[in-house]
Amino acid sequence: MSKISKEFLPFQLGETKKVVLKNGSSITTKWEKENKYIIRYKPENYADYFSPYFLFEFEDGMLKRTIPFPNKRSFVYMILILIGFVLYKGIKPDMYLTFFSFSIIFTFILQIVVGLPAYRHIMTNVFEKNEK
Repeated sequence: MSKISKEFLPFQLGETKKVVLKNGSSITTKWEKENKYIIRYKPENYADYFSPYFLFEFEDGMLKRTIPFPNKRSFVYMILILIGFVLYKGIKPDMYLTFFSFSIIFTFILQIVVGLPAYRHIMTNVFEKNEK
């Protein structure tokens, strides 16, 4: 895999660059450190709260490692929804742990379901343009 396409690269270290794609979605690239970039695909709908971030590390101009990490806002939203549900429905205190566990597991599954297509979009749009 070659380097990131020039249209997605920020100009300076620490800078973020956002590129809007034809379908309304966007790809945001942040130059974190030398040879490290954080890339996030944001769909055109409101699922961007659940789209994870990906850290791409390069060594000698080649992709060395890709590390996905979850979007923290999705966990905050899930906990707020859980608190609202518990207060509104009057759930018994012995069920709190069950609901909390379910919300964490559901959020992780949602991160994976949204993350796989996001990773595919990143690899297609950001990297394959250099190979053509």
